Amino acid sequence: MTRIPILLVFLLLLFITALSSVQVTKTAKVPAGKTYVYLDENNKEVARKRSGQTAGTTGVTDCAEVPCPSTFDKNVVCWKCKKRPATKSQ
Repeated sequence: MTRIPILLVFLLLLFITALSSVQVTKTAKVPAGKTYVYLDENNKEVARKRSGQTAGTTGVTDCAEVPCPSTFDKNVVCWKCKKRPATKSQ
């Protein structure tokens, strides 16, 4: 009789562990009327995304919104990004 509660607890823990290992990614889009410009550490343009496109760039992470240069249009949002160091797979 005590095997059933122990089995249920084990299955519940297994289920919770499986859920916690799933990574949820949101696919954000650039808002209508906006353009996102991604800059690297040297303020060089890495990518430019227009409204409706998927925000973000491949291989570039750790971005923060920064003020754009005065030469940019008012509907441009600038992001300064750093590449995240590669991690070793185990």
